[in-house]
Amino acid sequence: MVCKYRVVISIDGGGIRGLVPLRIIAHLERIFKEIDSDLDIPTWVDVFSSTSASTIFTGAMMLKDSKGKSIHKPQEILDLYIKRGKQIFSKNTGLDASNSIYPLTFVLDHYFGDITMEDLKNHFLFFSYNSTSESSFAFSDTMDRYRNLALSKVMTACSAFPGVFPPVQLGKLELIDGMLTIQNPAQLAYDYARMFYPTDPIVLISIGTGTNENIQKDYFEVEAEKIHEEMKNQSSIDKKLLYFRFQPNIKSLTSYSFEDESQSITDLLSETNEYIENNKNDFDRLVHLMEIRANS
Repeated sequence: MVCKYRVVISIDGGGIRGLVPLRIIAHLERIFKEIDSDLDIPTWVDVFSSTSASTIFTGAMMLKDSKGKSIHKPQEILDLYIKRGKQIFSKNTGLDASNSIYPLTFVLDHYFGDITMEDLKNHFLFFSYNSTSESSFAFSDTMDRYRNLALSKVMTACSAFPGVFPPVQLGKLELIDGMLTIQNPAQLAYDYARMFYPTDPIVLISIGTGTNENIQKDYFEVEAEKIHEEMKNQSSIDKKLLYFRFQPNIKSLTSYSFEDESQSITDLLSETNEYIENNKNDFDRLVHLMEIRANS
């Protein structure tokens, strides 16, 4: 059989709500391992893309050991988010320039301080925002000048929410939270993947950080939804694009303040688990495609 699917995972930004896509990815890895127990997420995925705080766990998932196996399993990263998430995204430190150690910086330096961008072996796009030029800034595997840059610094640069964390200085750049410019990187991830795989069928898995259909969406949520609609339309025309969007309806969500660490972790996980159970058909369709890929 000649059917080489390429797999792209694109993850929206969302602070502590990153628990939602993390839980979905942990579920994906579990069902993918039923197809081939020797494969894990960084082996299955050709291109990773994320924005804002989702860059933290995306980068962690991509790290492999000397045998090519993932170092940080999605479930392990999920457990870390559950344990340290409130601390990482705490707003209680304030922007005191005399105190350069923030919870976010401390945790990322502790876990990823000795790792550089060169250690990421998959194709990737991580989105930040350059406040000096008021434009998006993307870290990618094609940027040779940043190969020796610390992964922890990149993670911080993509998730430093203004007013909560100071910007990350990178030469003349002042980098802050990528959510300010890229809310849903699915289209950009697909375009980037096409640079490497111009003719292969691509399975694009876009994962949101939860929505509540009963409250008014803010600018970030509206923009993320707009990209989703565009990708749906494109997939109906482009026969080599197989598009999946996993976006749970979180009824307990009371606002779209992505930096708000007060959101209940228990509710986020419970309602995401309910979403996974209620959307089994979509996950089954994805598994079928992965079975075809594994046997091609």
